[in-house]
Amino acid sequence: MMQPRQNEAGITLVEMLVALMIFAMIGVASFATLDTILRVRERTDGRLEHLARLDRALQVFGRDLAQSDPLSILLEDGTLTATQINGHGLRLYTVQGQNLQRESRTKPADEPLVQPLISAVDAVEFRVLNTLKEWRDAWPDAAGSTQALAVDMQIVLSDGKTLRRMVILPQVAPK
Repeated sequence: MMQPRQNEAGITLVEMLVALMIFAMIGVASFATLDTILRVRERTDGRLEHLARLDRALQVFGRDLAQSDPLSILLEDGTLTATQINGHGLRLYTVQGQNLQRESRTKPADEPLVQPLISAVDAVEFRVLNTLKEWRDAWPDAAGSTQALAVDMQIVLSDGKTLRRMVILPQVAPK
């Protein structure tokens, strides 16, 4: 068996420096990739949370109106008011500053529970559909229709985007 010669027993300084340089480049590339992934994740999480808040607000609005008495709908001066079918709840939707908020009361004389739903709102517009299939900006309808068929809410956010939710109201059974 042959013995290795002394000059072949190790690696040279140049080989070591090349290996360290390659390892450093791989480390820098890995760090840059990880940093990019974490920044994208942070932005995505923020957007998803914002979308979830908007979705919850629209669901609350839809649920409140789906459970409201269509004969109780009142729309004046940009405020929408609805009484629950069982008569045990009053809901008001209004804009205060740049917030769409919901006020809940068990009885009209009770202190309202104010819940901010959507912030950074530039404008909110409500419309009510009457039995003649006409949209009205005020309710009760001056045309003589007594029952609201649907309520439409359009929200203009401060970033210029628009949200819209239309809710078909429960119908009153004929007597």
